[in-house]
Amino acid sequence: MNKYNVISFFGFLALVIIFPIYAWYEPTQRADAQDDLQNQYVTDASVIYIENCAVCHGIEGEGIGATPALNSAALQSMDYEELFKVIARGRYGTAMTGWHEDEGGLYNDYQIQQLIALIRYADWTQIGELAASQGLIPPTLPIPSVDPEMVAHIIEMSPEAGSEWAAGFQLYAGNCTVCHGIEGEGTDIGVPLNTEDIQSRDAEELIRIISEGVSGTAMVPWHNALTPDEIASIVEFLQHWDEIEAEGIVLTPPEPVWVDVDDPESMLELGERIYSTTCVACHGEDGSGGTGPALNSQQVLTANTDEQLRSTIVNGGWRPSSTMPSFGDRLTSVEIDALVSYIRAWEPTAPFVENPRGTEQGGGPPWLRTDDGTTTTPGNGNGGQGNQGNQGGGSGQGGPPWRESGTDTTSGQATQSHTDTSAAAEQGPTIAVQGMVAAIENSLLTVQTADGSLVEAMLGPPWFWSEQGIVLNVGDAIALEGFESTDHMEVNWITNQTSGETKVLRENGQPIWAGSE
Repeated sequence: MNKYNVISFFGFLALVIIFPIYAWYEPTQRADAQDDLQNQYVTDASVIYIENCAVCHGIEGEGIGATPALNSAALQSMDYEELFKVIARGRYGTAMTGWHEDEGGLYNDYQIQQLIALIRYADWTQIGELAASQGLIPPTLPIPSVDPEMVAHIIEMSPEAGSEWAAGFQLYAGNCTVCHGIEGEGTDIGVPLNTEDIQSRDAEELIRIISEGVSGTAMVPWHNALTPDEIASIVEFLQHWDEIEAEGIVLTPPEPVWVDVDDPESMLELGERIYSTTCVACHGEDGSGGTGPALNSQQVLTANTDEQLRSTIVNGGWRPSSTMPSFGDRLTSVEIDALVSYIRAWEPTAPFVENPRGTEQGGGPPWLRTDDGTTTTPGNGNGGQGNQGNQGGGSGQGGPPWRESGTDTTSGQATQSHTDTSAAAEQGPTIAVQGMVAAIENSLLTVQTADGSLVEAMLGPPWFWSEQGIVLNVGDAIALEGFESTDHMEVNWITNQTSGETKVLRENGQPIWAGSE
């Protein structure tokens, strides 16, 4: 066999092997190429969208007022030619103008094809993040303005009740839209209100819900923020919303706003606006507290890093009784950073708040409270003024028997541990800690916080923890709450965030082990 035959043979063999392999991988390579092209189209179109379309259609394609949403299944499946025609030529009788250069617009065929790819395949959350990073902030949170002509029209609708409907309309716009939606459609933290069910409910029931809130949800009591007459006006509006809407009277969401994300002052202003529209109802004016903790306090601001504040905003409250909703899906990362910056700016002048969690969230155990519900000053040996000699003789006066005697009346034995039950009666301000388990020896836990500092905490008597404690391992992410003792921290409750398990060590100030052997 001469060398030419050998070369021909191996060449033929290579073709036999290579062509099937190529044929096998060709569909995959073609699909990958199409995906890459699609992603490039969407990326390029995102810039076009943010610059020219988001102001009308919303930063995440959600639509603003009468302008339709683009993040809809109907548009994603719409015929290509129809989509092209609408974008290129506009829509007669609407604010949608033609964007093709042949119609006096800005874009050629290729760019309109990119916009179609955006409508069909975009991850709208990422579009929102991109817009925010360039300073275009979504209008989700600012309160909608109310047109005076709408108010006048509502008043004219009913000589008897029109004024009350109009008042409720304005109160809803100023207080309820963040959770329940501009059109009462509901959100992930608030139920729909523009429904037949709400309109048919008894007014007294709705007044009670608004006044007292709904336990275990983000619906906080409003009786301290609104007067009874104002709450009644909101209920009147809710029960006649369908009639008002039938007259063409609707709230219009505000447009996105441009913010200089590189300017600290602009970011602080953005944080203040977000706080005033989203957080103030629970955390109070200037972080003074209410249903939620007082954020403008040394305890909160010195115990939490920016990353911990950011985590709470994104994921919601991590305390077992917390109703703090998560805002990770409602705010862009730029907005969250602005909000954290605004809250952090309080730290230099933040006061020491004796009970930053507030009486709405417990206010300490009942025996540390006065008859009016306020918390007495602990550590004076008599439970505060008005409690000397157990005056009043009722619940909440003088403290539990073991507070003065040092004896566990439940078990009949003197408490001899460093976690003496009397410590609960003398505890100072509540402290919240988040971090990672650095070490654990018997019932002494060492936690490393995000800033690298170490916090030592006692988990109750060793015998109690070994019998009933949750499993903790070095490296586990944990959250706990307690109070300072002489040289360590005593724990009220602890959550292993890695396993999701929670253990409560004290209830109403009294250790769980007070009744255990």
